[in-house]
Amino acid sequence: MAAKLELVREAKLHRLLPGRRKRRLEASGVALVDDTTALVVFDNLNQVARIDLSLEPRRANRLLPAPSLGMGFEDIAIDRDGGRVFCLIEALEDDDGLFRGFVAEYDAAPHFIRCSRLATTFKNEKKGFEGLAHVRRSDSEYLFALCEDHFGSGAKWAGGRIDVFTRAADGGWDASHRIRLPKSAELEDHAAMAYRDGRLAVVSQASARLWTARVDMTARAVVPGSDAVYRFPNKSYGNVEGIAWLSEDTLVAVSDKRKARQPKRCAAKDQSIHVFRIPS
Repeated sequence: MAAKLELVREAKLHRLLPGRRKRRLEASGVALVDDTTALVVFDNLNQVARIDLSLEPRRANRLLPAPSLGMGFEDIAIDRDGGRVFCLIEALEDDDGLFRGFVAEYDAAPHFIRCSRLATTFKNEKKGFEGLAHVRRSDSEYLFALCEDHFGSGAKWAGGRIDVFTRAADGGWDASHRIRLPKSAELEDHAAMAYRDGRLAVVSQASARLWTARVDMTARAVVPGSDAVYRFPNKSYGNVEGIAWLSEDTLVAVSDKRKARQPKRCAAKDQSIHVFRIPS
C-alpha cells in the first residue's frame, strides 16, 4: 500500500487574498520564488497570486495581472537565475487549425515579455499540457511540459510523457526530446508536475496519488528503481492540480474547485494551498 503524505499546514486561498471571499479561485499550478513565497495560477483567471508560505494572512499576499492569450493557466514555472516567470496555457487552436500549448513569459515585476507556442499538437484544447517546469543545465535552458494523455489505445497503457523544449535563438522554444514515464506512473490521469535537483514529482488528481522519481538528464530518462508512489492524507484531496518542491522531502500543492460529480467532502480541501511532507 502506498505510504501516506503528512499534512504540514494548509489554508483556503480566499482567506489569504484580500477581497476574494466571494470569487472562485480555481488553482491549477504553483511555483516557488524562494523558500518563503509561492506564485499560484488559476485556470479561470489571468492573474497570478503571490502567497506567503506561512499560510497566514499577510500584506504581501496579492493578485498580480498576467495578460495572456485566452483565459487562465494550467501551471507556472520560475527561472530564478534569469528572473523569468512562465505560465502555461494547456492548448489553443493555432493559426493552422491545430491545437498547441503556449507559454506566456514575464519578468519578475511581472511585465509581459512574449507568448510562445510549443510544437506538440493535440486533439483538442482539453487534452494538452498539464504541468510545467523550468530547468537550467550548463549553458542550456529547458522547459519540461507534462502531457495529460497516457498515449494508449483503449485500456492499454502506453506510458505518460514529458515533452522537453530548449530555448530558441528568437527567445521561443524548440522541441528537444521526450522523457517517457514508466509503468510505475500508471495513474488515472496526470494533473501536475514539479522538478528540482534531478527529482521529478507527478500528481494524479483522479487517483489522489503522488509519484516521484529521479531523472538522468544525460540519458534523458527516469532512473530505474528510483520511483515511489504516495497517497494524500485522505479522500477529500481529490482536486490537487499543482505541485512544487519546497525541499527534498516537502512539497507545496494547490487544489482546484470541487466538481459537481465529486463527493461533497472534497469541498473542504478545494481552492486551497497545502504543504505536505513525504514520510521517511
